[in-house]
Amino acid sequence: MQLGGRFSNVLSEEEIRLIESSALRILDEMGMEIQNRPLLEALADFGLTVDLGSERVRFPRRFMGQFLEETEKFDWANVQAQLVSSAGIYHGLFHNPFSDALEPWTEESLALYFRLARYLPHIGAAHMLGCRLPVAAALEPLYERFYCWKYGAQEGGSIFVSEVCPYLLEIYRIRAEELDVPLQRAFHAGVYLVPPLKLGHHEAAQVDYFRRHGLKVEIGGGMGTMGATAPATLAGAVTLNLAEQLALRILDWAWFGEKRLHLGGSISVMDMRTAIRPYGRPEMAITNVMTAQLARHLGASFAGHGGLSDAKRPSVEAGAQKALTAIPTLLAGGHLWLDAGLLAIDEVCSPIQMVLDNEFISVLKHLVRPFAVDEEAVGLDTILESGPGGNFLGSVHTADHFRGEHWEPAVWSRQMLRPWLESDGRLDVDKAREWIRNVEQKDPGPPAMEESRQKDLLQVIEKARQALGA
Repeated sequence: MQLGGRFSNVLSEEEIRLIESSALRILDEMGMEIQNRPLLEALADFGLTVDLGSERVRFPRRFMGQFLEETEKFDWANVQAQLVSSAGIYHGLFHNPFSDALEPWTEESLALYFRLARYLPHIGAAHMLGCRLPVAAALEPLYERFYCWKYGAQEGGSIFVSEVCPYLLEIYRIRAEELDVPLQRAFHAGVYLVPPLKLGHHEAAQVDYFRRHGLKVEIGGGMGTMGATAPATLAGAVTLNLAEQLALRILDWAWFGEKRLHLGGSISVMDMRTAIRPYGRPEMAITNVMTAQLARHLGASFAGHGGLSDAKRPSVEAGAQKALTAIPTLLAGGHLWLDAGLLAIDEVCSPIQMVLDNEFISVLKHLVRPFAVDEEAVGLDTILESGPGGNFLGSVHTADHFRGEHWEPAVWSRQMLRPWLESDGRLDVDKAREWIRNVEQKDPGPPAMEESRQKDLLQVIEKARQALGA
């Protein structure tokens, strides 16, 4: 037995049918804008309805019905809860754990952040989108790969400008040779739909460039903003997101031969007072639960954005917001990817928060772990032997099972007040700083990438600098 993926449904059968039929009508009548002629021509050859003049592709209901019927279904009956994490670095500042200041990144703080992620047992990895060190904007995708590979992190996959594509291809050939893997396996890049159902000129050109070289650029969507890029209502935003997710799956099939059914979501609201797109609001949790139920209805796999915060530093606000979106998403969908250490809508990367998130992830893993309900777990003989008012502390049953059944904290408090006052009186953030200090003092070891390979990459970057005038 487990809790993950077993969350109660929130939509009735009638509501599901309304959302599904509305999404299919959006795809049939409105379709998707793709600002790239070769990509549109490939979709026309695939059998979709394409209007080159308006750069629009439409997905006939008959076509979608066949796709939904034939696609291999995700096995929700036997879903195994999954919780994975990585420490992401995006546009923003570094939260110095010792001065509490928000600072520009340096190579030293970048290396420490990567190393801390590897050290923490429930995170284990880090990634960076773009480059947070002071480099020319056009060269960010190249430096992103350089520093990630140098320090043993995963590249986020940015492209940003189409002119950098040939140089990305060149450094991935170097990377594939270093790893001794095919180029397709080494390659990692992605673009994003900002407005829904529209693949803009630059992003489409990047997808097409690498497609012509046999490489897949991931197309991310599902980031509707209620009241801005999506309807202000929960039902409207989820419907539009469903249409977009289905469209992206058809593109994967037509362009890359991948026929799979998956629904994702990162729906939030437009704050009508400040015009920001916050992450720590209840609407994100609700739309994730709704989308997870739609995924079960369609037989699709599911992943929803969760475990993020708008708070600017580690705080009660940060913990509450992360729990608000992470727990319902994990329980409803059985799957959660938590981006550790992030605060301030991804604009602050905090080593302290990363340590606290590591503890939170440990709790969530225990929450959704499988647990036994059998004669041994019930322990009826032990209960009967103990009698009314019995004490189980000294029983063999307790000795046999408590380590597997009980979660053990590493940072959270495990003392009553008086012994805590009589000891060092440290809080979770104090313990987190100690963890960070220990990692900082450890020998970082050799670079994850040989110096000769670093030189090869820097030569490509210098060639791109000259060609792009960066």
